[in-house]
Amino acid sequence: MALANKYRPKSFSEVIGQDNAVVALRNIIKNKNFHNGYIFSGTRGVGKTTLGRLFAKALNCSNYDEENGNPCGVCSNCIEIQKNSHLDLIEIDAASRTGVDDMRELLDSVQYRPSQGKYKVYLIDEVHMLSMQSFNALLKTLEEPPGHVIFIMATTETHKIPKTIVSRCLQFNLKLVTDELIKENINKIFKEEKVTSDDRSIDLLVELAKGSVRDSLTLSDQAISHCDGNLTEESISQLHGVLDLSSTTKLFDAIFKNDVASVIGELKRYQSLDVNYEILFDRSLGYLHEKIVNSTLSGDHPTQDLHLYYQFFSNGLVDAKHTDKTRDCFDISVLRCLTFSNETKSGSKKKPKLKQAKVSESQAKSEEKGDQKKETAPKPITEEKIKEEPVTEKKLTPNTWLKVFDETDLTGPSRAFFSNLQIQKVEGDTIYFEGAEMFADRINEENIQNLIDSLKRLNFPKYKVEIESTEKAKNTPSSKWEQQRKKDIEKFKKEIINSDLLANLKNNFGEHIDEDKIMVVDHEE
Repeated sequence: MALANKYRPKSFSEVIGQDNAVVALRNIIKNKNFHNGYIFSGTRGVGKTTLGRLFAKALNCSNYDEENGNPCGVCSNCIEIQKNSHLDLIEIDAASRTGVDDMRELLDSVQYRPSQGKYKVYLIDEVHMLSMQSFNALLKTLEEPPGHVIFIMATTETHKIPKTIVSRCLQFNLKLVTDELIKENINKIFKEEKVTSDDRSIDLLVELAKGSVRDSLTLSDQAISHCDGNLTEESISQLHGVLDLSSTTKLFDAIFKNDVASVIGELKRYQSLDVNYEILFDRSLGYLHEKIVNSTLSGDHPTQDLHLYYQFFSNGLVDAKHTDKTRDCFDISVLRCLTFSNETKSGSKKKPKLKQAKVSESQAKSEEKGDQKKETAPKPITEEKIKEEPVTEKKLTPNTWLKVFDETDLTGPSRAFFSNLQIQKVEGDTIYFEGAEMFADRINEENIQNLIDSLKRLNFPKYKVEIESTEKAKNTPSSKWEQQRKKDIEKFKKEIINSDLLANLKNNFGEHIDEDKIMVVDHEE
């Protein structure tokens, strides 16, 4: 027998990790304050169906122990429910019976009284899979239910259940079980089954379970079969395509050092080993989360890179769930981190391109005329010639800041911060910036140096930068873009109002269209 079935809780006291729900259900039975509908929600394997069966057992138990809050387990009702053969416990898989005819057939039996127990209990699993017509049929029964009928609904997606149904039921949201409780439960079962293991192998099973008790037991079953009852971390890692924890540290050390070759080498190694990329995502997010928290607790501000890397992997995980290309999404997340690292950390090392010598306007015109008559070979520009004509340094002013900012090659946080600042004044070799506190106070030395280097590459002198907080900064690149976007939206709205399409709609349908209510969705916001 599978471990998940063999060790399924037979009483409320055996349920782990759901103390709040257990206490509430015990009090309901003790006080006989019964509702006609209950919803157990939560992710897979946390005990929704198990609690539903235990609740049904307690409702129909002939010798319910009110002191301990457990069904007796020995009466005929308890035994039959435990065997899944009780006539008054009707279990329905909503995923396979979604139609309204199935629901009506089921509800036709509601009017009949229980055959064996005190209550007729309908346990509907995956209730969110029901059609809207089925929900409407169920709603009518929930509004005027017979006193002997109780509905227990289990779901992983509560948001898909109509509000009219939810409002007529008591809802219990079952949480993920902690790693400590799952580990304790596995150790207990392994002791009973006489399975040899070590802490590292069990820790790996706990990690793979992700808070699901049932998954932990299913994985344990698989590991026992694979390892012939002698579990080791290496064998479980090979079975599930999981790398040791040091691999994550190795990967991020290479990212932090901007070691492109090592990063690419690690990604190729992952591919050759056919690793579990979902686990890699989880470990990467956990690693970055720990780094950020530790930096904050130690009094150091976590680097902006860490926050950005966390966002890359979070977005990558979301993309993976929608595309089913987990490996590609993981690789892209890593390469995004590497690209950002290249842009921000190596930006100051970029060399300006060799500029061509300036040609006078008259010379350009004469050459153009000469080209029309015959082709002439251009004279080579020597390095000495370039040295003779040094490039004149530009000067930055508050009025030219918006145009100059668009020409800079700033990226990442540096670009985001300075786009929200305006230049108050430029005196000598110092630029005095001002902006909102949330931007001005967060700029670090690296951001400032990136701006200085970027301006230098645009032939501006090597400026010093001073920044102060103010709430009056309105002449910023960001505000300029916002104003332009609003103008574009208004222009587009006018084009819609004056379009032939709108005129045809008015003529064909004869309806009045309120032009003030026409909305243009701005996807940039």
